[in-house]
Amino acid sequence: MKTDGQMSNGKISSEKISSEKMSVMNSANTKDGQAGLVLALGLILGTGLGLSAVGCGGEQKPASKNAGSANEETGTMGGEATEHDTISKAGAEQLIPKEKKRAISADQRADFEKAMQRYEAAKKSGGVTGSECSSVSDAFKQVADASPGLPEARFNQGAVLAECGRQEDAARIWQGLKYGPAIANLGYMAWKRGEPMEAESLFNKAIEADPLHSVEARNNLAQIQRDKARHASSSDEKKRYVSQAVNNLRTVLALDSNNLQAFSTLAFIYYDMNMLEMAKLVGNQAINKADEIATGKFAEEKVEEAAEGKAGKGGGKKAKKEKKDSGGDDTEGGKLAKEVNVKEEGTGVTGAMKKQLAVVYNTLGLVELKKKNISPAIGQFKKAVAMNPNLAEARLNLAVLSLNNRDYNTAEENFRAVLEMQPKNYDASIGLGVALRGNKKIEEAETQYNSAEKLDPSNPWSYFNLGLIYQDYKDGQKPSLHKAQDYYRQFLGHANDKTPEPLKREAEKRIKDIDEIYVALDEAAKMQAEAEEMQRKAEVQQKQMEEQMKKQEADEAAAAAAAKDKGGADKGGAAKGAAPGGATSPGAPAPAGADAAPDAAGAPPADDQGGGKKKKKKK
Repeated sequence: MKTDGQMSNGKISSEKISSEKMSVMNSANTKDGQAGLVLALGLILGTGLGLSAVGCGGEQKPASKNAGSANEETGTMGGEATEHDTISKAGAEQLIPKEKKRAISADQRADFEKAMQRYEAAKKSGGVTGSECSSVSDAFKQVADASPGLPEARFNQGAVLAECGRQEDAARIWQGLKYGPAIANLGYMAWKRGEPMEAESLFNKAIEADPLHSVEARNNLAQIQRDKARHASSSDEKKRYVSQAVNNLRTVLALDSNNLQAFSTLAFIYYDMNMLEMAKLVGNQAINKADEIATGKFAEEKVEEAAEGKAGKGGGKKAKKEKKDSGGDDTEGGKLAKEVNVKEEGTGVTGAMKKQLAVVYNTLGLVELKKKNISPAIGQFKKAVAMNPNLAEARLNLAVLSLNNRDYNTAEENFRAVLEMQPKNYDASIGLGVALRGNKKIEEAETQYNSAEKLDPSNPWSYFNLGLIYQDYKDGQKPSLHKAQDYYRQFLGHANDKTPEPLKREAEKRIKDIDEIYVALDEAAKMQAEAEEMQRKAEVQQKQMEEQMKKQEADEAAAAAAAKDKGGADKGGAAKGAAPGGATSPGAPAPAGADAAPDAAGAPPADDQGGGKKKKKKK
């Protein structure tokens, strides 16, 4: 995690160093109602190593309140620690170093306050920049030169320069200063330069040189020790680092009972040690503590106020009279009691508080997840994102669980947010592809998987998911299926000891399934060709039959016409036999079948046979 901090009274979070991952994988379902949620997303177990730097501030004093009462089971993590170890008042007194008396005059304090007021005025007017940076820094320098007993002034001289980006100038001022925050900031700079051993050495030096002002040094050292514990080679080594980290955090809470970073780190350490109830307890303590800081009211005050409110509503005028008679808010005694109970006005929920609370909610989500309480886990991750939208770990955790719950819109939104912060996050890139596929954005999903492949060509997961795209979401034809097989083979070729065996078997099965699909496609193609040939033959036969039918109809029509003509001739012959020798009317047509009438001139003689017939009839 990398969040830009500022050199102020708040904390500066640094980039993530490492994080352990938990494998999350669903079975490879096809597109018949299932989304095929196959991914290799690592669920981030909490936030990474976030060291802090101390900013310009007022005179530091030890907290007057201990880290917790006897019933606040913040616990320890010694060799055989249990969940019932506590930080008692006596223990807190042993942890808090005794402050050495300093001879600081009223004038010196006044000069320091004037320099602080000038710094705060510059902050309110838009920040300490340019020439103002040097003038504000010089104001603290003058106080430091005149008052060697105020190391805070010398520290602030450098802190102002660091806030302006003049880190080297700040470091030169802090060098040789036996003041915890100054040495701690030098350690933070070393860590930012990639020198973790030098950073750890400086944090230890800050604690040794100035145990009273060692809050940031101890917080940072505890995170380094926590990280070492997570990568320890043996259980004894892990216990040793955990014990050191917890002791540092207990001391921080003894010095500053409102230190939310110590609470959040401690909660995660308990989670990491599988002490889930302790992690949940400390996490809830952090949330309650933040509420107290924001409102300025402690838990017992809120209970009393709630009880008074109920009594007021239920008792009516009688209750109000009793309250007044007993010294309620309208009496002098009541006002005094209220002023005593309220320690100070609340700060509201500041940006620095939100960042620490986001880490706490993320840890509480992991606790619920380990208990297999998925819905409560999602709720905690959503709270973490609401507190700090830039907490990439919380967004990634929320996205993974949303994906598993098939809430693709939430998953897509949070994977995109992670990639905006961490463009080279391979898990987020693959996860976004799966979310897009779940939302039926197939082309975008393919593009996303290709992007993931470019980020890490040696990682097998992009190949498997691309195989799914070409097998289940394309046209189902040979070219697409052949490409799917190629991707599955690349997946198997890049698989390693971290690749789940069930998924390897799934890839092998899918390759065989596609081979069987090839056989089925060939058989289908053969059957299709045969069907087409039969169809062609049927069409030819049909055409022949139609032609024969047409020919038959034509023959029948010709025969009918001939029969009709013949019938007409028969009728004409019958008419001729009925009126022999009948005179033809002038201009009348010749009878059917008879020769055309000869011309009037040169006509041949009449048919002898006809004439003979006539003569024979006369006889």
